[in-house]
Amino acid sequence: MADTLISDPQPPELMFTVTRALEEALFQHFICQKLEIAYAIHKPIPFFEDLRDKFFITERIYKESLEACQNLVPVSRAVHNILTQLERTFDLSFLMTLFSPIDLREYPNLMTVLRSFKRGNEVP
Repeated sequence: MADTLISDPQPPELMFTVTRALEEALFQHFICQKLEIAYAIHKPIPFFEDLRDKFFITERIYKESLEACQNLVPVSRAVHNILTQLERTFDLSFLMTLFSPIDLREYPNLMTVLRSFKRGNEVP
């Protein structure tokens, strides 16, 4: 694990080097945690806005997802649909967005999912 975290000699920033194997493991764990993530997101805002603003979803998907929630589609179903779409273009920066301080504050149940990523295994 020592080779996954490299300290940058310039100002106090850390750079992460992620191996392909680690990236694949995180992707597989994301797939396994999709349902838990979907149920942890209990309201569409700010989650949908954050995904739109950081270009993970298009304006069209943002509006369609909000409209679905307004038409009584459960938020968890709308979130799960978005997460399924994000599987196709999965990027580690999505996990940084998902576990941002704002989302962790707005959706406290995401903390359990975050802990599962830190442990590297599924939540029992």
